[in-house]
Amino acid sequence: MRDPAVDLIRAVAVVGVIAGHWLVTALVAGPDGFTVQSPLRWMPELAPVSWLLQTLGLFFFAGGFAAARSKTALWLKVRRLAIPVAVVVGVWGLIIIVSGMPDETSRTVIHLVVSPLWFLGVYVILQGLTPVFRWLDERLGAWAILIPTMLTIIGEFTLTEINVLAVWWAPWQAGIVMARVGLQRAWGLPLLATGAVAYFVLVTYAGYPVSAVGGTGEARSNLAPPSPAALALAAAQIGLVLLLARPIRWRITNWLNRHALALFLLHQSALLTVTLLLGAFGVLPGLHTLPDHPMWVLARAVWLPAFIIALVGWAFALRVVPFGQTRSAQRNH
Repeated sequence: MRDPAVDLIRAVAVVGVIAGHWLVTALVAGPDGFTVQSPLRWMPELAPVSWLLQTLGLFFFAGGFAAARSKTALWLKVRRLAIPVAVVVGVWGLIIIVSGMPDETSRTVIHLVVSPLWFLGVYVILQGLTPVFRWLDERLGAWAILIPTMLTIIGEFTLTEINVLAVWWAPWQAGIVMARVGLQRAWGLPLLATGAVAYFVLVTYAGYPVSAVGGTGEARSNLAPPSPAALALAAAQIGLVLLLARPIRWRITNWLNRHALALFLLHQSALLTVTLLLGAFGVLPGLHTLPDHPMWVLARAVWLPAFIIALVGWAFALRVVPFGQTRSAQRNH
């Protein structure tokens, strides 16, 4: 059965990822086409906003919870992901070929459409390994979370690519624990405090970036590959939602959960559609200009309703694609 509190957590994660990408991704018009810039590069004082909008830890926490209770076969889950991904990538490939857009713009489009797909790859791997994670939970309980945590630390000093999986395994494992024992509000404050303190220590004394996301111009990012700071942030966010989440059934929450995959796959397409189409009318503030001034943030906020309309338009245009879940999958997460 679905847990409305977990649905709320997933909805918050969906909104966080979409809002984060829409607010930190600026397609700047240049002589050779559009390139990507981030306001975090030009206004580093905005970095704390990324702590709220980089919600991947919550995504994987909710995913682990759902996977632990799901009875849907893995191949059905993979098919449910693969078909929409192929359609979205194919549509943009056709647009690039037919439109004759400049090479620089084509590279930007490919980057924005394809780069978020790493998330789905990790998600599928964790889905496939869930029987192993449940076995660990049965034998070690919550202590099993220490395994990916220690792997994250080891990976940081040996092969950082290990952390592409290890960092997100930790919140996934936490979700599996909560699926067994129920959401434990008592865990909230210890996780929030531990995660927040660890993040502070890592960025203050260990040289990790203050921003939770990349695009800042620094030598490394907390997401590419995921760093221990990303794990600390995930712990703090999970702790916070355990303190605040309530089993509330809102229509918007249900809608966001039913369409989570479509929203994730298409939100960059919505950004690109508005930016590229309106680029024909000239360079517009907050849409095609360099994000180097606080006024850019205000101008970008004005465009958010246009992005939402474009997102709904994309979802309607591709409504024949099986983005949603079957009724049985909805019942079992």
